[in-house]
Amino acid sequence: MSNAIEVVGLSYYPVKSCGATQAEEVGFSEFGIEHDREWMLVGRNGQPLTQRVHPELALVQPSIEDDSLVVCAPGMGKLVLSLERDPGAEIIPVTLWKKPGTGASQGVEANTWFSDYLGKDARLLRIDQPRPTKPECRVDGASERTAFADGFPILLASTDSLGALNSHLSEPVTVDRFRPNIVVEGAPAYDEDYWREVRIGALCGFVVRACARCPVPNIDQSVGMLSRERPVTDALRETRRGVDPVGSERGEFFGQNVTHVLKPGVVVRLHDRVEVVERSAARNWHAAV
Repeated sequence: MSNAIEVVGLSYYPVKSCGATQAEEVGFSEFGIEHDREWMLVGRNGQPLTQRVHPELALVQPSIEDDSLVVCAPGMGKLVLSLERDPGAEIIPVTLWKKPGTGASQGVEANTWFSDYLGKDARLLRIDQPRPTKPECRVDGASERTAFADGFPILLASTDSLGALNSHLSEPVTVDRFRPNIVVEGAPAYDEDYWREVRIGALCGFVVRACARCPVPNIDQSVGMLSRERPVTDALRETRRGVDPVGSERGEFFGQNVTHVLKPGVVVRLHDRVEVVERSAARNWHAAV
């Protein structure tokens, strides 16, 4: 079975909660795919600004071009920022999902650009001090820190599982709603609930936690609007509502959080094979009672 599983999508998100950069191959840092969630927006009081409140961020399209971060959005000019770090940048404390870290201010031009787009005060930060992953989810030899991802370096999703979810929706959705890094195809629907160690091309990874979903999957990423209706959340509540044993939190689960073993030069490419090295007899979340 595992020999039939392959990578069919690779994406990273340079600016947290903004548009995806799709790739045919990706390299890795300690924090996941290179440049993934390396930047983040915060408000006047340092609170993270995300699609949960600002769905229009979906229409902001960042990319890495040569030695620059390039950002475009409807009605805005192009923002170009050097990838070279400014040693004199202001360092700002950041707490994201109760995990502390710091970010380096990216300057007045970037702050003005995003403030104009959102119509409110916004500051663009670049990761300075990384944030720790949950101690209960750590695996010896694997990554233990993230940049500005919610909690873990890599998010994996399955098109076969999406097909199962779409069978409960009147209007099918695309996998980009779930903002994964690695999309696989060829396994039974939701088989990834049972995976524990995987080899994705030359990358060794560990499935450490099912991903509880917020309202963002209800946002059409090509439109950038969140309506009052929550069809994706409703379908997940019907089929995937349960309890996460890590913290005993209730939620609706789709996709898997993955940590990885960093080896210099390792890349993952589209159509790389996925091998399930170790699996559990029990899925990694429990049905709610």
